[in-house]
Amino acid sequence: MAARTLDQWVMFLTDRMDQTRTRVDFLRGYTNGNAPLPEMGPNLRKSWAAFQKKALANSGALIVDTLVERIKPNGILVGDDPQSELALQARRIWRDNRMDVAFKDAARDACTVGVGYLLETVGTDGRAVITREKPEQFYAEPDPTRPWKSIGALKVWRNVSEGLDHMIMWVDGLSVAYARSSYDQQDQLIRRVSGKWDLVSVAPYEGDVPVVILENKDRMGEFEAHVGLIDRINTGILYRLVTMAMQTYRQRALKTTSADGAGLPDEDENGDQIDYQTIFEPGPGALWELPPGVEIWESQTVDLTPMLSAVKDDWRELAGETHTPLSAMLPDAANQSASGAEQPMQQLVFKAEDRIARFKPAMDVCIVKALQIEGADLGDQTVEIKFEPPASISMTEKYAAAAQAKAAGEALETIQENILGYSPEQIAQDKQRRAEAQLAMQLGLMGQHDQSEPEQQGV
Repeated sequence: MAARTLDQWVMFLTDRMDQTRTRVDFLRGYTNGNAPLPEMGPNLRKSWAAFQKKALANSGALIVDTLVERIKPNGILVGDDPQSELALQARRIWRDNRMDVAFKDAARDACTVGVGYLLETVGTDGRAVITREKPEQFYAEPDPTRPWKSIGALKVWRNVSEGLDHMIMWVDGLSVAYARSSYDQQDQLIRRVSGKWDLVSVAPYEGDVPVVILENKDRMGEFEAHVGLIDRINTGILYRLVTMAMQTYRQRALKTTSADGAGLPDEDENGDQIDYQTIFEPGPGALWELPPGVEIWESQTVDLTPMLSAVKDDWRELAGETHTPLSAMLPDAANQSASGAEQPMQQLVFKAEDRIARFKPAMDVCIVKALQIEGADLGDQTVEIKFEPPASISMTEKYAAAAQAKAAGEALETIQENILGYSPEQIAQDKQRRAEAQLAMQLGLMGQHDQSEPEQQGV
């Protein structure tokens, strides 16, 4: 197949971005309070739409955040020495680019819409710049054999003050900049990325496309397969709110019990219209006198318990299908038995371990690219991003497990890495401090021995 021209790349990537934008906006809505509103009929008024929004539960964000909080990088290892010059340089790159935040945002994108992006460029000082890019304004075509790498990428943004759209495309070793007006010939705001773009500049770059892709399992959001269940939860909440709004106040009516069914007259003895709304105005001290054969009927409220129970059952089903602990979704489930909470927690840990295994190669490549941008020579050395163990346990449980592992004969460094969650630099620092403490203790013992010599000679 012949290589694409720049115009063909523009047409291909912008069309792909337009195709994915609808899905990205749809899934993002389940995490930022803009999920589809439960429908109740055509011709909805604005006031009804505002009422519907009160029924939206941000369940997608709960599912994503509960998982992402357990995916925590805690160190970088270059080669075998955590204190080597390259390791220190890699940690400086991580710190200067606020990668703790950038990675977490990219991982949250991956768990929400299926993919997250990290863009690597060169700063004005010649150092590597790593930024997280929103899928709403970024698209990268993945390499079929290595899904964490890209064969072509596109970034689009709008400058409202200038009335211009800007686009940068990275393909075939070229960084190409484009621009266009934000409005079409009918002075309407352009909604699609594809269209006519004007070439601004072309600059070469070395190596692969400077984009790292965090791809989630099956390239899907964590809740994407369960949006029907989430919509059912939102609809159930809406029904309950409608029922509560309609029955907040009891309805009253005057009921005729006399045989002739004459009821109350419409006019008084002077022929004037009688305003019963004023006469029977409710109040704490109101006392009404009813004519014979007339009594007051009052409606009864509906028991909402079945509706509440049904929604809770849907929450439990959603928690089970997404491997999310129920306590994260229903606060009243926090007091469930330890045995009942253990299995969902294990499933969440297994899911977090799977996502770490998927994101880890991409993050390793990310740091390798950043070091190469700054001219570092890795040689045969490998770069590895370390992650904390995703199991969330207390410090007491950690050290209890560490004591058991020590009794079983495991090395201290292995315990610190696999159980205590130490980073490589923390392990090296602790090892140095223990050596210093041991040396100080030996020097102290030697000092005590020297002081005791004259006394022994005097005796």
